[in-house]
Amino acid sequence: MTRKEMDSGLLRELRNVVRHVNGFGATQTFDYMSLAFPKEEFKGIRRVILTGCGDSYCAAVAAKPVFENTESFKGTGMLPGTPTEALRNIEFTRYYNTYLGWDPLQVDRYLVGAVSVSGNPVRPREALQRINELGGHSVAFTNNATGLFAQTAQHTIDFQMAPSENAVPNVRSYQASLWSLMTFGLYMSACKGQMSWEEADRQRLAALKYVNAFKANVLDEIEEHAFEISSKWEADGIEQMEFIGDGADYATAFFGSAKMVESFGGLTTYDDSEDWCHINYFNRKPDKIGTFIIANTTSPAFSRELETIAVSAEMGRPTVVISDGDKSLFPDNCEVFTLPKPEYTWANPLMEHLPMDYVAAFTGLLRGEMPYRHYPDKVSKQMSKADPVAKRFTKSELVIVK
Repeated sequence: MTRKEMDSGLLRELRNVVRHVNGFGATQTFDYMSLAFPKEEFKGIRRVILTGCGDSYCAAVAAKPVFENTESFKGTGMLPGTPTEALRNIEFTRYYNTYLGWDPLQVDRYLVGAVSVSGNPVRPREALQRINELGGHSVAFTNNATGLFAQTAQHTIDFQMAPSENAVPNVRSYQASLWSLMTFGLYMSACKGQMSWEEADRQRLAALKYVNAFKANVLDEIEEHAFEISSKWEADGIEQMEFIGDGADYATAFFGSAKMVESFGGLTTYDDSEDWCHINYFNRKPDKIGTFIIANTTSPAFSRELETIAVSAEMGRPTVVISDGDKSLFPDNCEVFTLPKPEYTWANPLMEHLPMDYVAAFTGLLRGEMPYRHYPDKVSKQMSKADPVAKRFTKSELVIVK
């Protein structure tokens, strides 16, 4: 079977990915943000905490540079952005400031942006309720504007996204989270006078231009290359996969790892380029470990990423590099995806995960696996009965730590 004959919910999402993001660009605008979160509400806000679970946490990590205006002020003379942290949900809800305690004169300067596409898990709602009770500000990023999660927030950013197919390792919802957070970050900077409205709009349009650089022929090349890698790795008996990235690209590594688990139950790990050299370097059977490394030439850690790639390749690991740089920058025995280069590096996470998503989709199909282990057999029914979704995160105990 050729890759063009292959089909799944995940592949359909990937083949329509540019259209989807353009849709978010049409609805998640500065005008919409001003209705959902009036500009005067930013008065006095001095710190931002972004939080979520799984893909939502990845989106928080990826969007952090936009809130901090890490690139813009150097080139435009505008003010730096707002100090921002991207925290795992449980880290914020149960541990943040429990040692020092919250300063009652400072807590009203905090804005917590919690992300939950479904709005069903308890922990993101717990984050919003905690900051509300402490006297801070809250905003929910969600595709469920009427659920308890959104009702808990002082403000809600609604993705306005059509429902996905059942049991799809979702890419569209991740990009909705990314686009909404990034647009909100630009909107906030403009509202606070940290960049001009003209600059904010220019950056937003530049991000859309980057997305649209993934034309049909570009996506076709990515898909074909990913199919070749997936087929070869299946033939070679690849047993596990590792994902490496730094800064905002760490979110991409995490996300790519998650798609492998969701698509076919893959054994995966994710790390940064430094810690991987200290720990995962020692994993046995290196020739059976598919290794993805994100290494954009604009990354502050690019020199370290090059060294890590060289080590992985010399060990005989099947190594895949995702980069905005030419193949000539990397060892000859690496598989390289050279992707379009955005004007602003913060836009990279919007699209650079696609090669890994395609590998996840094709590997699941080649192995005959169902996403999320949804099988209509007796064993799966027993597993489902023993580990219902409600017990995992929708019925978890809600606790507010003061």
